Amino acid sequence: MTTRAPLIPPRIEVQVSWPEIEAHDRWDPGFYQRHFRRNERELRKLRSVRLGNFIPEELPDGSKGITYGQVGARHLDPRGAVRYLQVINIRDTGIDFAVKPDRVAEGSHNDPERSRVRPRDILFTNNAFRGTDTLIGRCVAVPFDYGRLNISQHIDRIRVVGINPFYVCCFLRSRFGSMQVQRVMHGVDAMTISFGRIRALSIPVLSEPLQTQAEMEYLAMSKCHNRAMAIKERLLRESGIEPGQFGESINELAANVPAYTRAITDAQARLKHLVGEVEAVLEGRQRGLRPFPA
Repeated sequence: MTTRAPLIPPRIEVQVSWPEIEAHDRWDPGFYQRHFRRNERELRKLRSVRLGNFIPEELPDGSKGITYGQVGARHLDPRGAVRYLQVINIRDTGIDFAVKPDRVAEGSHNDPERSRVRPRDILFTNNAFRGTDTLIGRCVAVPFDYGRLNISQHIDRIRVVGINPFYVCCFLRSRFGSMQVQRVMHGVDAMTISFGRIRALSIPVLSEPLQTQAEMEYLAMSKCHNRAMAIKERLLRESGIEPGQFGESINELAANVPAYTRAITDAQARLKHLVGEVEAVLEGRQRGLRPFPA
């Protein structure tokens, strides 16, 4: 009879100076992994600043610079006038209403005025659990007015001043941004990212022409996404099917429609290209953002 060697749990060993621990106030060794620290050094070389510099406590119209959605009991209303977004509705390329087409009554507890969504808002998912790590840090910039729209407590609505929101969204999706989000998730079980952590994210400020170009490319990508979503929502209405708990039924139906797959594939390719261009500029490999190849 053969005996198995005892399992040796994985270990992470890092060497950290006391001033570095004091600066970050973190004791989890995963936080100090080499690639996270290298990313931090690169951001310093790029003269990055706190994202919070561009998120005011309050805007002139009285709205908050950052807030989350409704907290507490959720009362959905199929005939409600307000569309209600949850984390599953936030996809890489934009908002997907069809996977979970929930609505709430206008002016109800589930429709607080402070978290109403409008064009140029950034929507950032703030919560995930072990095994769903990719859900946290999803980010979309709202390209146009979707009408009455609100969010759940697991989505942050961010309004920036002095920086282009579409560039911010592209940056947060880049390796420079996403690695910062991954880093602060170490050492926790139910993963959340606080307002303070979001404000503390570092972002290099590109020139205004480059930020505007990023916006133009993002909006072109959004048109492809919205074309795909229009097809998907029409399929949902005409088929009469339930979308499924995680949108699996409507996703399967849409995947068999060539016009949908062409539009969403185009949107995904455009977003990947744009984020890659932003990374290339930040890395110093090129000076401008190349448009998506026709």
